[in-house]
Amino acid sequence: MSVSEPTMIGVAEATHSKLQRLKEDGHFREMADAYRFGIGLALAQGVTPREISSKTVFSVATIDPQQELRSAIQAVLGDSLDGIPVYKMAERLADWGINELYAMAEIGEIDVVALFNQVQASNSSE
Repeated sequence: MSVSEPTMIGVAEATHSKLQRLKEDGHFREMADAYRFGIGLALAQGVTPREISSKTVFSVATIDPQQELRSAIQAVLGDSLDGIPVYKMAERLADWGINELYAMAEIGEIDVVALFNQVQASNSSE
């Protein structure tokens, strides 16, 4: 069964302003970088993000020109995608990850080392 993939992707309206702030406050050079990092963070944390109503922010070609994110999402989530277009799931993952990053930024700096340690600890306990 072929799933129709969107060509434009985004985040929830409330998350969009957080994405902008992450860039404006210097946590990420570009909003696209925070978006990609958010996807990776959500995948690494093993979350099952909720469905969102998204505001278009990027073209898929901008965020994933080599389709590496697509491959990663398919590899990690596999059958649990259950007919959900990969890039719709990418939106959900990015939305969750951006909210997590923003929460960290609100109380100080985004501690990437602590994030990696947290992921490593959760993966070693499985």
